[in-house]
Amino acid sequence: MTAHIQPVHASSLKIVKPSSARKESITDHDFSGLYSIESRENAIRNAAKKWFGPVEMLDPKARTSERARQEAILHSLFRLHRLSCNLVPEAQRLPVTEQDVFSAILVLNRISISVKCPAAAITGYCESRSVREENPRLNQLDPLQLRHLLSFHQDIPHEELNSLDIHTLRSACERNATEEIHTWFETVAKRKHALPIGAPQFLRQLMTDIWNAGNHDFIETFVTELAVLDSAMFDELGWENSRLFLAIFKRLQGSSCRPISVYIDAEEIDAAIEMYTRLADNDQVIHFRALATTFEANALRRLERTIIAASKERGTRIGITRLSPLEQKKAVAYVTSADIPTLFAAKSAQMAG
Repeated sequence: MTAHIQPVHASSLKIVKPSSARKESITDHDFSGLYSIESRENAIRNAAKKWFGPVEMLDPKARTSERARQEAILHSLFRLHRLSCNLVPEAQRLPVTEQDVFSAILVLNRISISVKCPAAAITGYCESRSVREENPRLNQLDPLQLRHLLSFHQDIPHEELNSLDIHTLRSACERNATEEIHTWFETVAKRKHALPIGAPQFLRQLMTDIWNAGNHDFIETFVTELAVLDSAMFDELGWENSRLFLAIFKRLQGSSCRPISVYIDAEEIDAAIEMYTRLADNDQVIHFRALATTFEANALRRLERTIIAASKERGTRIGITRLSPLEQKKAVAYVTSADIPTLFAAKSAQMAG
């Protein structure tokens, strides 16, 4: 039986960029590595070593255990990477970035802790999803299958997230029924403690499926509600998972998915620019360069605080309809000249009483 991928300590759950991390791709200085699976895997191994750090300080027993754990993770990374390579012609493969390696290790650790699932089941899920995709560019732009890792789930439909619930949400999204989407998430959030642990991941997959079917208008409402639900269930960790998934989704969809541009950070924008430059897709390069010029780290942090704060309101936020300033102005009942005698008579009667 494949061993579980277990981190040694809690820091394995957060992305801590090594001080020596480079912004370029890990195969930039090895031209053959851009195509050769073996060279690419060596680069992935080196990036993983940078993530894990040295093991020499551990005692012999702990060192052996840690090396075995790292090899198990590397085995999963290699399998995910080979899956992408098998679906992309050799000359069209893009380099793997260090940050993608770091993110993949992070997500594998989180899954193993929360779901206690064998690595083979995780990579098997990614494989089954990838082979059904019709767009080969997805595997070019996401060679470690992060989009599927972040959607991995089990045991859904579930008693608290059943087939009717799923059908209701899908229908609302296909019709872009904004208020129905709001209401659905508000209702589900009230039973968040009973939801299956993979609910946010399943909803990411559902979002992707609805998008791929050609329904795009729902996306802005959906991603906000999903980020709030994820944060309600898993606090800051939920926010981090949702943000990373949406950043990967933005990389893959580019300018066709403008509403979620607010979830991508500066380093991820740079990575997208580099990838689309290699693909000679000038329209996408221009789009992501425009994002780079307008990106504000403070705006992303404010969004994080807003999402986490909303997740703690226990669903009450949806029940309040907030009018825009223009709508509020239109709602004001202005007094006309014909109303003055009636108002004056009413005021006189009130004073006389």
